[in-house]
Amino acid sequence: MNPIYFFVGLILFWIVLLAVVARFEKRMVWPYGPLQEQPPYDDIANYGSRWVDDARAMGFSFLGWAPDLKGKAYQVSYGFLVSPQRDCLVIVGVGSIMKMKLLGTWVYTISADGRVLYSTDNQSCLAIDISRHWKTQLVRSANFQQLLKGHQNLVRDLQFVPRDFSNGQGMEDLKQLREEHYQSMARNGLIKFTDPAATHWHYTVYGAIKLAVLNYTIGLMRGMTMGRFPRVA
Repeated sequence: MNPIYFFVGLILFWIVLLAVVARFEKRMVWPYGPLQEQPPYDDIANYGSRWVDDARAMGFSFLGWAPDLKGKAYQVSYGFLVSPQRDCLVIVGVGSIMKMKLLGTWVYTISADGRVLYSTDNQSCLAIDISRHWKTQLVRSANFQQLLKGHQNLVRDLQFVPRDFSNGQGMEDLKQLREEHYQSMARNGLIKFTDPAATHWHYTVYGAIKLAVLNYTIGLMRGMTMGRFPRVA
């Protein structure tokens, strides 16, 4: 078999598989449970406590830990924090998904017009937004300080003007933002809600194909360049 044909066929196979999974997988608009003082699941390798402590030492306000609501296979705890300037929201995730370890942190910044920019230290924590309103950055980081600096550099370089998170209500701000985001995606034919309350959704055929192509190509390039290219996607 011609190696070129084999390579192209392999790419098409993975894109089709990703599209099929995306088309039928039911997702949640808001996957986080009520906040509590302690992580509801095991803190693997003390990742959660270390990164939360680092953030608090830098003046971040800790809001609490939330469980993942997506089902029994998702044994993940999420710690929520807001920066002293209230210009970014941090989520520290630790636990396992279907017994696969998850350790990752997200730093979110939102703009006045509802666009979102977030950075994470783990490629598995990236979710490409096919509406292109939410942009992501992978920052290989040994600690929270490195991740935050990488995020702040990106905000500066893109001249992204942040909108403040409410004092002590950063989680509610993100919830409202996600609800508005998915409503917009549904209006544009990218997703379809599966219940009248619009709490769960799945991709349309068009949305699933677009997601599969973007996820595969961007993920491959970021994996090959250790997240350096594309810097923002």
